[in-house]
Amino acid sequence: MEKNFLNKEKNIEKFIFYFTPEEVEKAEGEVVKYVNQHYSIPGFRKGKVPVSIVRSFLDESFDEMVLENLSETVEKEIKEEKLYIPASIVSQKREGDVASIEVELHREPELKIKDLGELELMIPKRDDVVVNYVNNRLEELRDEHAIIEPKDGPVEIGDMAKIEYSIVKDGKKISDKKAQEVQITAEDDRPMVKNLIGHSRGDTIQFNRTFEGSDNEYFYSIELREVFKKSLPEIDDEFARTVDPDLSNLDELKKKIEEEGVKSFAGWKKDFLRQQAMDKIDDLVEIEIAESTIGFFVHRAIENSKKDKSYDGYLKQAESVEKLVEEFRAGILDEVKKNRFIEEMARIEGLKVEEDELVSYSEEMSSHWGISADRAREMVKSREDVREDLISTILRNKVLDIVVEKAKVVEIEPREESPEQPGGKEE
Repeated sequence: MEKNFLNKEKNIEKFIFYFTPEEVEKAEGEVVKYVNQHYSIPGFRKGKVPVSIVRSFLDESFDEMVLENLSETVEKEIKEEKLYIPASIVSQKREGDVASIEVELHREPELKIKDLGELELMIPKRDDVVVNYVNNRLEELRDEHAIIEPKDGPVEIGDMAKIEYSIVKDGKKISDKKAQEVQITAEDDRPMVKNLIGHSRGDTIQFNRTFEGSDNEYFYSIELREVFKKSLPEIDDEFARTVDPDLSNLDELKKKIEEEGVKSFAGWKKDFLRQQAMDKIDDLVEIEIAESTIGFFVHRAIENSKKDKSYDGYLKQAESVEKLVEEFRAGILDEVKKNRFIEEMARIEGLKVEEDELVSYSEEMSSHWGISADRAREMVKSREDVREDLISTILRNKVLDIVVEKAKVVEIEPREESPEQPGGKEE
């Protein structure tokens, strides 16, 4: 077998493999052997059918099976090749007593990283963010120390309600008389909350609803058990002493919260700039990747979405197959760029993840996972998937920290009560 390089286009290298008459004859023998083992041909004893008869019996399929056998030889030849996705056969043909197979090898896409010093990241001014943090935290504390009193009238904005709800889908109860406390706010537009407004204790509220991306209809029945009026205290010296008996006045409470805000800002700033850098990777790289390589990932994503039954929901949101394919393509290309950027930066900077870093990070994450630090350390040792995920996360953070360090960080005026700022309200 002779392997010849044809050309390269972006990350794809094309090769053609030529097979000699002896190699083709050997492949024919393998086909004849297979047929003799698995088929019975009238007039011949099983296992004793000659090549000429097998060729006549299979007709055009004979050459196809010979080429398939030769393609297995190609697969063995390229088995050790470092490929980004599996190799693909472009063409295969037999001409007389020789044959050839053309193959595309998809290599890891080459990446060009632009000058990181040209990247601009924005961060709100610390003092302004801390002021917002103090104000938001005071409101949270005010809400926590609110006076709750039973109410006979209808539900209004600012009230609290105790409910029991049941949900039915296709005639089957999926929730039955579940108890829940609900805060009634103007921002909460969930039907379970919004439909309570105007109703009083003892009322039954019923409605149907569907969820975005789904045609399933759910029937809700809500029993309004209790309504409470929520009275918020004034933010003054008395309030400060209620929050913390060790404090004398409101200024001391504000100072304590301000110290929390400064500490919170330091951690938030690092995560905020990391995420911003991650979001701007697309602006930092140029990637050489063929459409057929992206197409492989798009096809796999679509097939996986069909298997987990999410495809129809995606298609409904996209409104057409063409738009859905383009959405998958854009998302995959973005992910490929980010992954390649992290890999390449780690290579350039010589970044590695040491064992003590893995252990330390697992301990840090244990509270988020809801397990003990000992259990987290054990998972890192015993579960390869957890270990690989943590290595990937730590390596990514190291790369992003380098990006942030080299970028221009510009301070800006914060948006009031920004959900991205520490202490900001969630969306």
